[in-house]
Amino acid sequence: MLRNANSSAPLLRLYSIVFLFVLSGMAQAAYITVDEAGMDAIYAQTSFGNTPVDIRLGSAIEHVDPGLLTLDSATKWSALTSAHYGSATTVNFWFLDNITWCGNNFIFYVGCGETPGNDFVVESAYADSLFNAELLAHELGHNLGLPHNSGSNNLMDAFLNGGKDLSSTEVATIMSSPLVQFDNTGFFIEVLPVLVVAVATQVNAPAVSVLLLLGSFAVAYRRLRYGLKSGISGMSLAVR
Repeated sequence: MLRNANSSAPLLRLYSIVFLFVLSGMAQAAYITVDEAGMDAIYAQTSFGNTPVDIRLGSAIEHVDPGLLTLDSATKWSALTSAHYGSATTVNFWFLDNITWCGNNFIFYVGCGETPGNDFVVESAYADSLFNAELLAHELGHNLGLPHNSGSNNLMDAFLNGGKDLSSTEVATIMSSPLVQFDNTGFFIEVLPVLVVAVATQVNAPAVSVLLLLGSFAVAYRRLRYGLKSGISGMSLAVR
């Protein structure tokens, strides 16, 4: 997916859940950011009728593997997806530092998802932006079987431009996915956020309060990147 050339880098942070860690005794803002309410709104828009789909976030998981901080090869992609957490109907949202491979090598990727599948990855820094819900919902759409769909208002457009619309045909594809489950409260998708780190983290209470303050003011600007290959779909920020 590409960012529209006319859109500016967002400074507003949308935090539904933020996990802050201390690495090697230094205060570093390694984090997961998910705008759960924003994603719920996308998967409950008018085209869903009376069958909205709830995005249910489980507890965040820390995956220790310094080699996966950058996704730059098919080998690393295989290693990441083979480490899947939870059942086959649980989607893993992987957050890492940098993506330069998604079916091919390209330096401007910021997201890559199986199409269909139950794993996708995003760059942690760019997920922490005003586009969070759109970015994550777009990659989740690939997991649910959706290809790119051109149109400035469309969620599955190849540009990250604020588009969030899903057609009735796309909703039918989503509702037929085995990832969409049902219980007495309605339809839902189970999600586990996974943070890739170089070393296991240790947190004490004072450090957390300081990091929360630092994280709320940190500005992250990364450009979206695009790529589409059989089986996986990438997202891009820069115009290409």
